[in-house]
Amino acid sequence: MDSEQPYAHTSAPPPPAPAPARPRRTPTPRAPGRVWAAACVLGAVAAVAAYLVMPGKPPASGGPELTGDPVLADSVAATIEGREDRVQSLAVLEVDGGRTRTLMGGTTASGESVTAQTPFETGSVFKVVTAMALADLAADGGTSLDRTLGEVFPDLGFASPATADITLEELATHRSGLPRIPAETMLAGAATPFTLTDPYRTMPPVLESLAAAVPAQGGDEWTYSNFGYAVLGAALAEESGTPYPRLVRERVLDPLGMDDTLMRGADLESVPEGAALPHATPGKRAEPWKAPDYLPVGIGTWTTAADMEKLLRAVMDGTAPGAAATEPIHDGPSAESRIGLGWLTTDVGDGADLVQHNGATYGSTAFIGFRGDRGAIVLSDSFTADAAIIGPRVLDAPDVAPLAASPRAGSTALGLAATLPLVLPPALLPVMLMLRRRTLVGQRPLDRLRVVSMTAGASASLLAALVVGDWVSTPPAVWAASVGAVVAAGAVGVRQWPGLATEAGRWRWLHTAFFCLSVLVSAVVTLTAADALLAAYG
Repeated sequence: MDSEQPYAHTSAPPPPAPAPARPRRTPTPRAPGRVWAAACVLGAVAAVAAYLVMPGKPPASGGPELTGDPVLADSVAATIEGREDRVQSLAVLEVDGGRTRTLMGGTTASGESVTAQTPFETGSVFKVVTAMALADLAADGGTSLDRTLGEVFPDLGFASPATADITLEELATHRSGLPRIPAETMLAGAATPFTLTDPYRTMPPVLESLAAAVPAQGGDEWTYSNFGYAVLGAALAEESGTPYPRLVRERVLDPLGMDDTLMRGADLESVPEGAALPHATPGKRAEPWKAPDYLPVGIGTWTTAADMEKLLRAVMDGTAPGAAATEPIHDGPSAESRIGLGWLTTDVGDGADLVQHNGATYGSTAFIGFRGDRGAIVLSDSFTADAAIIGPRVLDAPDVAPLAASPRAGSTALGLAATLPLVLPPALLPVMLMLRRRTLVGQRPLDRLRVVSMTAGASASLLAALVVGDWVSTPPAVWAASVGAVVAAGAVGVRQWPGLATEAGRWRWLHTAFFCLSVLVSAVVTLTAADALLAAYG
C-alpha cells in the first residue's frame, strides 16, 4: 500500500529583487578660494568693460541745455520740470505773428548741436501733408472726397463690400472703420513696443491688406487708423497716376519750399545726414521707422523745424496747397473736438480753437499746431519727451488730449520695475548655484547641463535688459555689475567642469527636456535682442 504524504514540502518563490538604486551623487567639491579670487578679478574686468561699451547709457549731464528765447524756455521748462533727464534733444519753434521764437537743445548722433535745420522723424505729423494733397487734388478735379475705394480700385477683389464703399473722406477723417494696422499683422507687431523695432517693416503690400480687410461695424465712428492713411496714399497715387512721393512733393512740399522734408525710399536710402536719431529714453536708441508703403502715414519721413515753419505759416494764412484740409467737417475723438482732413480742431476756450496734429514713433515725437495768429512746432528725438504735451502748452492749451495715444514719460518706479527683474536675478542665481553647488529650487546638485543653461539664460536676460530696460531710472552700473557677476560665476563653472556629472537630475528625461527648452528660449531671446540692437545702432 502506497503511503501518501499529506504535507509535502514546497519551496516559496523568492522575493523580487529590489530595483537598483541610482548611485548617490558625491557632492561637488567647493571651488578653492583662489579660483573664486581669480573669477572675481575676471568679473571685475568684465564689469568695467561692459560699462564702457554698454549702449543706452543716458547722458551724464542729466538733460540737454536748452538755449534760445527766454519766454519759450520758461514755457518748456515748466512742462518738463522734474523730467529734464527724459529729454534727449528738442527743437521748439513758436510763431507769433511775424515773429519766430526758437529753443534748441541736445546734439545729433554726429555730435553737432541741434538747430532748426536738424532732421527729425515726423511720425504721424506727415499725415497732414497726405491730407492736404487730397484736398488740393480734389480742388483741381483730380478726385473727389466721396470717391469710393471700389471706384478707385475697380479690379481689386474686396473681401467685404463695405471696404469697397469706403470714401476718401472717410479715410482722411479716420471714419473708415479700418483697423489701426492690418488685422493679419497685429500678432507680428505685438512684441515691437518691447524690442523698439519698426512694427511696419514686415507689413504686406497695402493693397493686399486692403483686399482682405473687413471694416469694423458701427457706422462712421472715429477709429484712428494708420492703415487707412496708407490706403489713402495708395488711392491718391492711383487717382493721379503719380507715385505718392512725387505727388506730395509736387502738390505740397515743393510749392512751400520744403526741400529738407525727405521720404525714405524716394529722397534717401537711409536716415538723413546730421539727423537727430530716435531714442526710447535718452541715450538708448530705437530703430528708425522706414516701411516705404507707409510713407503717407509718416513712416520713413523726416523734416526740420525750419521746414515745418514754412508749412505752419502757409496753413495759418491760408496760402498752403490744400489749406482747406484744416476746416472741421466731422466730430473728433472727444466732445470738444472736430476733425477736418487730417487736422484736429479742439475748443480750448478763450475763443481761439487749437488746430493741430501730433506724431510719434518708438523713438521720436512731433507736434504742429496753431491758435489764431500763434503757432508752434515741436520736434523731439526722445520717446519720453512728448511733443504732444509740450506743443499745446506753448500755445497755452495744456489740457488738450493728443490726436492719437502718444508716449508719456514713465515714473522711476515703473522704470525700475521693468528693469531690475531682468538684471538682478540673472546675476544672483548663477553665483548662488556655484557657491551652494545646488539649485535653489529642488536642491539638485550642480552638473554640466545646469552650468550651460544657467549661464545662457543669464546672458540672454542681460542682453534683453539693454533693449527693454529704463536706464534713466536704473543706474547703468547695475547692468555692468550683473555682467561681471555672470562672468565670474561662469568662470567658476568652467573650472569645476571636469569634476561635474553631465546630468544630475532626479528624472533624467525631464531634466534633459527642460535643459533643451531653456537653451532654446535663451537662444530666441538672444537673437531677438541682438536684432533689435543692430537695428537701432547698426
